[in-house]
Amino acid sequence: MGKILSGILIVGIIGFSIWYFAVKPYDYSIAFTTNTPGGIIYERIEYWQYEHFDKAEILEENFDEQVKHLVKFQDTPLIIDWNISQLNDSVNKVKAIISHPESLISSRFSILIGENKEQDSLKKELEIIRKSLDKEKNNYNIEIIGETKAPKADYCACIGLKGKLQQKAMLMMTNIGYLSDYVLEHDLEMPAKPRVLVKSWDKGTNEIKFDFCFPIVKKEGLPETEKIKLRTLPSFNAVHTIFNGNYLFTHFAWYKLQDYAKANHLKISDQVLEVFNNNPEMGGNSTEWTTDIYTLIRD
Repeated sequence: MGKILSGILIVGIIGFSIWYFAVKPYDYSIAFTTNTPGGIIYERIEYWQYEHFDKAEILEENFDEQVKHLVKFQDTPLIIDWNISQLNDSVNKVKAIISHPESLISSRFSILIGENKEQDSLKKELEIIRKSLDKEKNNYNIEIIGETKAPKADYCACIGLKGKLQQKAMLMMTNIGYLSDYVLEHDLEMPAKPRVLVKSWDKGTNEIKFDFCFPIVKKEGLPETEKIKLRTLPSFNAVHTIFNGNYLFTHFAWYKLQDYAKANHLKISDQVLEVFNNNPEMGGNSTEWTTDIYTLIRD
């Protein structure tokens, strides 16, 4: 009986060793959960400035789901495969999966005997990321109101723009003068708040195309210019979301809605209407600025 148990134990040890040192696809993993939207997590991790590792090189990325970094810890290269998975419509799990392309055996052995300083450093790194995400939530609030009709704007002076998603507010600021001058030059009335209609969002390149518009009272003989075109912004079936915070980060509400749509099997488009209810030039606390956001529901 003793020989049988010894044989089973030896086979078990051999089997575990083969799996652990040769078959297991990664060395170890560390995770945390957060109620931060997946897109915000992705945006923060993508170009994260590590405190305990050398500057990261991006090997692979998939919006809202994965970023794979090549970094070094004390001259030893390792791959950190960040995975973002949705637990429900408000909670995401962030998992760092670690592998060592050049020192697999020695790294796994040091982990096995509990002598891996790198692992402790990574735990600290994840805690820094988690705390930074929590702290950032003090600067904005997102509330999903529900399904509605996006407001129609019968007549608008618009400028067509394109660029990276995070450049949207900057592009608006650098072009708002053209719209303001047009309104003043032609003595136009504005019956509604300025708005942006996002027509496309390429998640692979993170580029958006959008119209930045001032609603105006229709006036006969108004000319179009090289930059400014006259448009009607139609109503559409949408999910209404309210974002409180700086206009630099209104796209955070898009990320929140992406999570909400996945969890609730809701088909939404990349077409987004943003209506800006406050004038940043008046100053004040940006956490009190309000943006009404309407995202097109697909049929």
